Amino acid sequence: MDVFAYGRHSASLDDVTADTGLPRSTTFRILQQLVALEWLEHGPAGYRLGRRAAALNRTAVDYSTLRAAAADPLADLNMQTGGVCHLGVLEGRFVHYLDKVGGPANRSIPSRVGAQLAADETVSGQVLLAGMQPEDVDRLMGGGALCSSVGGPGAAGLHDRLNRVRAARGVAFSFGDRCTIGISSVAAAVMGPHGPVASISVAARRAVHLESLAPVVVAAATATSASLFPDLRRRR
Repeated sequence: MDVFAYGRHSASLDDVTADTGLPRSTTFRILQQLVALEWLEHGPAGYRLGRRAAALNRTAVDYSTLRAAAADPLADLNMQTGGVCHLGVLEGRFVHYLDKVGGPANRSIPSRVGAQLAADETVSGQVLLAGMQPEDVDRLMGGGALCSSVGGPGAAGLHDRLNRVRAARGVAFSFGDRCTIGISSVAAAVMGPHGPVASISVAARRAVHLESLAPVVVAAATATSASLFPDLRRRR
């Protein structure tokens, strides 16, 4: 666990093996056990602190740079749409909401900064899961019975939903007429060098044309990514 201290965001199996001096097979076994216990999580960028570690000490993961990068795009998105806008990150099987910008509409959406919701049940979580390999999704979510709201019962329903997100170029939709509390929402991922690092979403409890909101949500996510990773676009 010390490998992930002092602000280190992620590490590969080889990184942990080199830093600990343990045999590679032993390191892999311990890492898998820590992932199963949710002290660590595994994704495209490697291993990083998981939900339980973050809950034990929120300062273990410093999101100040991400929040600063997303501040203006979230405010602009709120001004353009009139909806309630969120910044979220994946922590284990959950989405952790880092920011909420809603103005007059803020109270219409029952979300709060610091809340954690099951990733498969939210558009914010679905765009982050869609950026992972299916086998990594299965390991993260446990392969058990998942909420039917993602498109069907069980893991197959979740993968069907994530495939639709990928087909929509990484955008996830939730339509108010299919939601028990009547909230419509759309989300897009903030992309980093190794895949999604966060999500930006907008939600409203009124009739909205979600497809027309998608481009401005994607633009907000893209602006956040450009602020966080200014060299990424040049490399592409």
